[in-house]
Amino acid sequence: MKFKIGDTLLDNNVFLAPMAGVTDLPFRLLCREQGAGMSVTEMVSAKAILYKNKNTKELLAVDPAEGPVSVQLFGSDPEIMAAIAAQIDVNMGCPVPKIVNNHEGSALMKDPAQAEKVLTAMVKAVKKPVTVKFRKGFNDQNINAVEFAKMAESCGVAAVAVHGRTREQY
Repeated sequence: MKFKIGDTLLDNNVFLAPMAGVTDLPFRLLCREQGAGMSVTEMVSAKAILYKNKNTKELLAVDPAEGPVSVQLFGSDPEIMAAIAAQIDVNMGCPVPKIVNNHEGSALMKDPAQAEKVLTAMVKAVKKPVTVKFRKGFNDQNINAVEFAKMAESCGVAAVAVHGRTREQY
């Protein structure tokens, strides 16, 4: 069964989730061989790409045999995110303290207005479909995935992936 995100046609609706320290190129190739319709890289910092961090090059490596592959980006600066967006999927779900403490990843669940600025800038900057991953909420007192998804859709995001736990449950 074919599946479409924006104007990108995929073999099926089975996607490899991004996993830090796991979804490197060899692993993604194995998953494609086993039938994954699309794979996603580990998360990559938009700032690291902008400033040409040498360790980022390996995270961005893709192979034509992967078929459709999404590079997952995190950051909170709309201008930097838009500048890098031509090749990237955005992660607003990362619970790792060093990312959250920088007001990135799942911290954007607490600031939908900033997330909206980031997503709007990215969608305007590219012709490729922009997708976003986020959590069901930041914590049990802030469950806002439905509202967040509607906001993302209003920004022109082509698809969303929702992690079924809050950041607090990390």
